[in-house]
Amino acid sequence: MASYLHPGVYVEEIASGSRPIEGVATSTTAFVGITQRNSTHDPVLIGSVTDYTDLFGPILTTDDAMGLSVQAYYRNGGGAAYICPLSTASVTGEGLFGAMIVSALGDGPWSTFLFIKISRVSASDFDMAVGTRNSSGTFYSLESFEKVTFDATLESFAETVINGFSAYVTVTVEIPVLPGIAAIPDLTGSEGDALDNVVGAQTSPAAADFASFYADTLRKIRVVSIIVLPGQTWAADGTGNAIISETRAHCDKMKNRIVLIDVPNGHELADAGTVETMALPTSTYTALYYPWVGVSNPLFHPDKNPDVSASVDVAPSAIAAGMWAKIDAKRGVWKAPAGVEAQITGASSLQFQVENLEQDQLNPLGVNCIRKFPNYGSVIWGARSLATKADPEWRYIPVRRTAIFIEESIYNGIQWAVFEPNDVPLWSSLRANIGAFMNGLYRAGAFQGQKSSDAYFVRCGLGDTMTQADIDRGQVIALVGFAALKPAEFVIVRIQQKVGEE
Repeated sequence: MASYLHPGVYVEEIASGSRPIEGVATSTTAFVGITQRNSTHDPVLIGSVTDYTDLFGPILTTDDAMGLSVQAYYRNGGGAAYICPLSTASVTGEGLFGAMIVSALGDGPWSTFLFIKISRVSASDFDMAVGTRNSSGTFYSLESFEKVTFDATLESFAETVINGFSAYVTVTVEIPVLPGIAAIPDLTGSEGDALDNVVGAQTSPAAADFASFYADTLRKIRVVSIIVLPGQTWAADGTGNAIISETRAHCDKMKNRIVLIDVPNGHELADAGTVETMALPTSTYTALYYPWVGVSNPLFHPDKNPDVSASVDVAPSAIAAGMWAKIDAKRGVWKAPAGVEAQITGASSLQFQVENLEQDQLNPLGVNCIRKFPNYGSVIWGARSLATKADPEWRYIPVRRTAIFIEESIYNGIQWAVFEPNDVPLWSSLRANIGAFMNGLYRAGAFQGQKSSDAYFVRCGLGDTMTQADIDRGQVIALVGFAALKPAEFVIVRIQQKVGEE
């Protein structure tokens, strides 16, 4: 307390007790799986495709499920994302070219798709290109370095020119040329030679690896609210997928994130029977989109690589995650990420066409269909979780995600209350601060109700939400309720003919 020792005027500031609660991010996505490059890297936060390719390399094969998923995510509005590599491979590819060792930047099988092309310019220098080969075996360059030398005393020395500037490789000259010696060491056989394939086949992590990752790493990254598993699909025959099951268990435990799962590539969900055969996980923290989507093939080039297909099918989970982020930013987490507003960017085709007859069978089972409509193109036409029948209260994705948003925001926003005196002033402050947050959401259109008392309530007090025994145990209990805004899934227009009257 202040001390008053002499006569005079004292000016003091009094805390208002207002501690505004800020809304948390709602669409930070974790991509968990195998990366083709730097496959044992720690989880890293990125904000664009460029961030991804800088660290994890370009897409050099259509088997790169992670790269294709990240690309589809950002094409459709994705924002912040954590790339979480889980791989057992850690060997870096390298090749020997005369007295020069060329090493791929980063471990993983991606180096097997890299090729080095060296061309002599003179007796003392050479050009070097780093590239790949197209489907016909023809080399095409990704980057090049001209008039490189093995003379360590010159600015054109290979290590000086390439290391730190190449996006793909580093070089080590084992026997630098001594001053006065004109010829460079032998580079026999290096024209278009590949980096040695020393990585071998990369194995997929086991479910136990995912369990450890979730328990030790991803659990601590609390801002993650969506999980995508590139390369993992739920078995068509109902045997499931151990990795998806482990991820679902993680989401059920954390209660603040949803995993988006995929059906196998090429598997058609023709009716309710095919869905029921799959025995999908009925969890409020899981969602499924169908079918796979054709997008432009990043490997296709009309001149350099014209023989490959111009399009490639990608799993819809990453597209949906991007759309969630896009709709969240534009309309709020309570808006269903579906409808004509959810037009898919970059979709050239759909693997299977879903019409009204098929969706009549799939929608009640929680399968969110992607459909093609005239004037709108390919759009997401469903907004259900897989808890459709098991837990109908959380049938709709925006309802579950709105609840997560409220819970996480309040969790972060009332940490100040821990160890405060558990009495009337604390209860009043909690009611005021949580109430202000909920009223802001109501004014933003997040809840049902014509007036705020219909839309939400916040209660906290002795004899209301807690007993004296609760207080004696050190507990302060606040009860928050809200009227969830459910999507208008079925728009019904009834038309009646007006009969003329005399």
